[in-house]
Amino acid sequence: MTKKSFKKQAIHLFAVTVLTTSSLGGVVLATTPIASAATVSQSKIKIDEKTAVQKFNKQFKNVKIDEIQLETKGNKFVYEISGSDNQKEYSADVNAKSGKVTNAHSEPANNGEQKNHLNLDKLISRKKANQIAEKAAKKGQGQSWTLENENGTPVWEVEVVNGKKSTEVKINAQSKKVLNVEQDN
Repeated sequence: MTKKSFKKQAIHLFAVTVLTTSSLGGVVLATTPIASAATVSQSKIKIDEKTAVQKFNKQFKNVKIDEIQLETKGNKFVYEISGSDNQKEYSADVNAKSGKVTNAHSEPANNGEQKNHLNLDKLISRKKANQIAEKAAKKGQGQSWTLENENGTPVWEVEVVNGKKSTEVKINAQSKKVLNVEQDN
């Protein structure tokens, strides 16, 4: 299981089963899933992924992009961009409204790991992937997006949220073909 899928499953499990009890009497303080509260309007997204990558590239020169995620943090959308060169791996957050770069850091590259870099010029945009995903999910609104290579194929993974239900849609980022639709209940 990848770190990302474990994190996603853990968050989903937490959201579905949130029961907080007080240490004094076992009183239930919260029983509502947090998935519906996490829905943030896409109108807060003011910059696209290419602009976010440009901001990232101003921070880190000559770095090839490996993955782009756009998710909510608090009540705002943030791009989480990672990339690498021959010596280091880089990551930074870019505010999707202001374009401000935060949490930028680098570390030595894991030499045994083969990277498949993304060429954004040959891929569909997040907006196009979102349209395809919302159509495939039939109901709901895109709330998180990840662009990465899966087995050498660039894939957009879009989480479409409809109330308390979530649908994960994977789309080939070159051909626009829907690869998988999986509903969480």
